[in-house]
Amino acid sequence: MRQLLSMPMREFALEGLVVLGFVASFVSPSGNVLLAVAAIIGSVPTLLEAMKSLLRLKIGIDVFNAVAVVITLVMWDLRAAAFIVLMLSAARVLEWRTATRTGDAIAELLALKPERAMLEVDGDLHDVPADEVRVGDILVVTEGGRVPVDGIITFGEAHLNEASVTGESVPVHKLPGDRVVSSTLDESGTIKIRATAVGGDTVIDRMADLMRDAAKHKSRSEKLADRFAGGFLPFVLALGLVTYLVTRNASMTAAIFLVACADDMAVAIPLAVTASIGRAAKRGVVVKGGEWLDRLRAPHTVVFDKTGTLTYGAIEVMDVVMEPGVSESSFWSAVGQAEKFSEHPIGRAVYREALTHVSDIPDPIDVRVVQGAGIVARTHDGEIGIGNERLASAIGIDGTEASATGRTVFGVYRDAKLIGYISVSDVPKPEAAESVRELKRLGVRRVLMFTGDAPEVARRVADAIGIDGYVASMRPEDKVRAIEDLLPQGTLVMVGDGVNDAPALARADVGIAMGGAGTAVAVEAADIVILTDDLNRLPDIIRLGRRTVSVVHGDIVIWAVSNVIGFTLVLTGFLGPALAAFYNFVTDFFPMLNSTRLFKEYRD
Repeated sequence: MRQLLSMPMREFALEGLVVLGFVASFVSPSGNVLLAVAAIIGSVPTLLEAMKSLLRLKIGIDVFNAVAVVITLVMWDLRAAAFIVLMLSAARVLEWRTATRTGDAIAELLALKPERAMLEVDGDLHDVPADEVRVGDILVVTEGGRVPVDGIITFGEAHLNEASVTGESVPVHKLPGDRVVSSTLDESGTIKIRATAVGGDTVIDRMADLMRDAAKHKSRSEKLADRFAGGFLPFVLALGLVTYLVTRNASMTAAIFLVACADDMAVAIPLAVTASIGRAAKRGVVVKGGEWLDRLRAPHTVVFDKTGTLTYGAIEVMDVVMEPGVSESSFWSAVGQAEKFSEHPIGRAVYREALTHVSDIPDPIDVRVVQGAGIVARTHDGEIGIGNERLASAIGIDGTEASATGRTVFGVYRDAKLIGYISVSDVPKPEAAESVRELKRLGVRRVLMFTGDAPEVARRVADAIGIDGYVASMRPEDKVRAIEDLLPQGTLVMVGDGVNDAPALARADVGIAMGGAGTAVAVEAADIVILTDDLNRLPDIIRLGRRTVSVVHGDIVIWAVSNVIGFTLVLTGFLGPALAAFYNFVTDFFPMLNSTRLFKEYRD
């Protein structure tokens, strides 16, 4: 009995009862009793939802549909009532199926997480449950195994298949200092990783949470349909009242309301949004709700963070200068300890370089990130600071600016004393220039770049990519203020990946986080997460947003036109209540068929 009362069996039973009632009513007049029972029982969910909306002083599609159901029942037009009940039941089944498909996708995603992990303790390996792994543990991953948690490679190299996260099946070559993501498959090589995120904090679990949240959010297109219904219902009520006052024909008045029933919109618009979110996920893009597809259809300005977003993240150490009396081994040991667990592309590049000079790099005791300036690490060799001139000012000594060559120069400090400089240079992603050109072809008015780097570094990257403008030497709070200044000009999209981008991502009209292995705070603040580091996904998602909105607007136009035609047929006497209900039933399929085009494109 419990199974019969649960979804979708409850709705299937109701639909079966309605169909049986239809058949019985055609066979014998007594069959109308069964049809009446089906219509009355089936109307209860719609009436309850309408009451909830009215208690919130809201007139939406639920209220619209409830009015139509009540009128048909008052007129005792059982077949018309049963038609409406059947369509609304189908809408509830579709909503259930959408949630189920999301749940199935999440279950498949989480099933990729290995249950066991190989933990290294004092040189010995122990096979332990993956949920017992803690941040900082050293794990060994061998060829053919899956990475149990998020982490950073400390030893070895491997080719990892990250298709479960990014949708890209081409293995990625990973080296010491690179980040790895839970559930990715080691196709060749053996690596040691230090766990940086475990349990619900891993990328896979965050993806699952994002997918659950996306299923709950109502898009602006769906809200538009509710607003349209809220305005259309008073019009239909007025039309029905005028019709009755002029004609004194109750049947014609009832037919007006039957034609105007919005049960098709309750199905068609969520159908379009569901198809588009699924299509995006297939390409490695998690959209947290249909609203963000709506907003993306016509961005005025797109703002990029530089490091790790526009640039490849393949940063290289170009030059090192050590102060007199500082040995190479002590310098690189200090640098390596400070950057050992860094998630910033520059920090990972510096750590990789340190490994080429020092074979054994101890763990730091504590690391503190100074946003927009650098890091300070407490190590066994003293307090190590690595950063720009702002970090130097913070610890009370003279710093350095980036050189005119376009490289970024950092000072290295031990116990507030300068021990050397490191200059690094990053390379723009190969697809960055094409992505910017495509954004402009799509009608984006301005493409800007914000960065904490020095002006010369920013200019070199902006010129190479074709950026319209840039702002350099920015702190996180500077980015937020600049975003606020740009918001009045039109829809603003912010694209970033780091902790310092999170406030700007949250403040923009649409925040997009690049890379599933990006910082947790950036992913949390963003509205859309692109799980690959491929910038070409950005124009793709804008096109998808436009396509989705176009289909939804098409649904509304089809609904409105079919209603106008239906009203005309009713007022000219061609449609009575029964035919009006049948007309509504047939025209219900038109917007739904329009929405299913997105499913076909998704499969293609």
